[in-house]
Amino acid sequence: MKAVLALVAMLFAYGYASHAIAGTQCATVSTKVHDEKTGQVLTRTQTVCWDTADGGTPVGPGTGGGFPLPGGLGEGTNAKCPALLLAKPDPCLGPQILAGAAFGQDQYHPGSGLAAAIVNTTNSTLAPEARFAISNALAVHTASLATATVPYQTANTNLLNDIKVACSIQKTYDELHPPLTPWTGGISPGLRACLGMMSRISGETGLSFGSFFIDWLNVIGVNLADLNVPQTLINWFAPENSLRVKNDLLFKGMRCNAWYREMLRNGC
Repeated sequence: MKAVLALVAMLFAYGYASHAIAGTQCATVSTKVHDEKTGQVLTRTQTVCWDTADGGTPVGPGTGGGFPLPGGLGEGTNAKCPALLLAKPDPCLGPQILAGAAFGQDQYHPGSGLAAAIVNTTNSTLAPEARFAISNALAVHTASLATATVPYQTANTNLLNDIKVACSIQKTYDELHPPLTPWTGGISPGLRACLGMMSRISGETGLSFGSFFIDWLNVIGVNLADLNVPQTLINWFAPENSLRVKNDLLFKGMRCNAWYREMLRNGC
């Protein structure tokens, strides 16, 4: 059997060209299907037409009715459905979950702040409370951007402040659990990982590195030279800036989800 991988992989209008019936508009629809026997991905193309005079259901060769989309989308008779099909955002292969601490993790540069933060949510050198605080900070950051409850830069500043709290938790944990052999530079592996992550996020937020991160290190009595981390691996303007990448992914996901909601609302 052939299962549809992406039911609408590419949809483009033939310039709304009139066909045999006056007032009829058509578009060419390409669908990709997966042959479970051969493993090949095949492309099928068909012409979908609709009567603009009465907003009739799109029909095409051998279809006998509506053009199918996931979950029955595209089968409605609402006159808006053809236009909505043409307005489908790219990429948009299905409704997306825009939540969680690890959102977008496969899209971040390995040396970026968010990549380091996600790794630290499972870093065993960090205290469990610190790991939880980092995970919670990331999840709140995702929710803030996905719901647009606060401006972009405010969400980033809040994230940085929450990460600072996590590192403070780690420092307190280290003070309560001193090692038998002193740590290199007096800094535990967990705190070193936390501060390294914080330095990267600080650089990517575009905030003054000196006024935020270095000043805070002075307060807790940590020397930057002992950390052996660069002040900024990825700066505010770099395309690898994970905060910008995350915001862009969320924006595209919000557009995709809005399109699906509109399709369902119109009974398409």
